[in-house]
Amino acid sequence: MAVTVRPLRDDELRLYLEIHERAIRGLAVSHYSQDDIEGWVVPATDENLRRLALNADREIRFLAELDGKPVGIGALVLEESELRAVYVSPEGARKGCGSALVQAIERTARDNGVARLALFASLNAEQFYAALGYRSTARTEVVLPNGHRMAGMQMEKDL
Repeated sequence: MAVTVRPLRDDELRLYLEIHERAIRGLAVSHYSQDDIEGWVVPATDENLRRLALNADREIRFLAELDGKPVGIGALVLEESELRAVYVSPEGARKGCGSALVQAIERTARDNGVARLALFASLNAEQFYAALGYRSTARTEVVLPNGHRMAGMQMEKDL
């Protein structure tokens, strides 16, 4: 199986949100409540697509394909030295797609002078990031749009 990672195109924002949702619903249910899942998912509404297109944080977004099929997304915010997102749908999980996304994000960060990346890892992704050299710095939580608090881990890695 061939994994490729490329920049996300502007016309793929709906696909971005669809992969995000498939990854959460398919891989996080063993670690989070249904309320957490519902608050975490970003529906592909016109308003959410518009907000994603505005890209206020200037995310650099990536798409991972497995044998030509889109299965993963990633995002980097250079100004914050933040690995913002890596999500892989169930059909792409454990096939190198997530690792390939992280490698592309780290390479882009290094190429832009970033020396350390930080991230918020969901409980289901903590071991994945640890295996790639990220260290846990604090157990924390984020408040989701529906008001639920989602537990996770702050992590970082020197590049």
